Amino acid sequence: MKKFWVICFILFLFIQPLPSFSEGMVLKGGVTLSNQVPKGFFGTWKIKSVMTYSNNKKIFNEETIDYWNLSKSGDVITLSNPVSGAEASVTVEEVQGNQIKFRHITESKNAKMTETPTLTLSGENFHGTDKIVIDKFKNGEKISTDIVIYSISAQKITGSDIVDLFYSKANGY
Repeated sequence: MKKFWVICFILFLFIQPLPSFSEGMVLKGGVTLSNQVPKGFFGTWKIKSVMTYSNNKKIFNEETIDYWNLSKSGDVITLSNPVSGAEASVTVEEVQGNQIKFRHITESKNAKMTETPTLTLSGENFHGTDKIVIDKFKNGEKISTDIVIYSISAQKITGSDIVDLFYSKANGY
């Protein structure tokens, strides 16, 4: 069972919902808030996450290294993983100066996962927290909740988004 939840968590961390979770899922960033996100957040990042709290440490990794690409098309902000190819639109919850908070929710009949990163931009780095809450249901009633909070730090790898990286390499820039 532990191996199952570790695999689920890894999939969630890559922002790729489990197949049974993805049916009918549509998420979009808020129009006003997505326009307030500082441009410095957009690009490709190397993320280090270290667990600071969990009510069920057996199912979550204590430390991870990941890659995120934050990009924007119109009013939709997308978080993708350039290594795995996973991607999801995120809902911007709050923007205060160089700090953003966004949310990604994945649901199925038997579970709901809510991931809420809060990030503060500082030049070519950002830091913050990533809270993940997994509610499990049986016969429509919640039977358990697993929570993990990670302290995260990130270093920018490249430009505004991964498309810029491929475009610049292909054209010799």
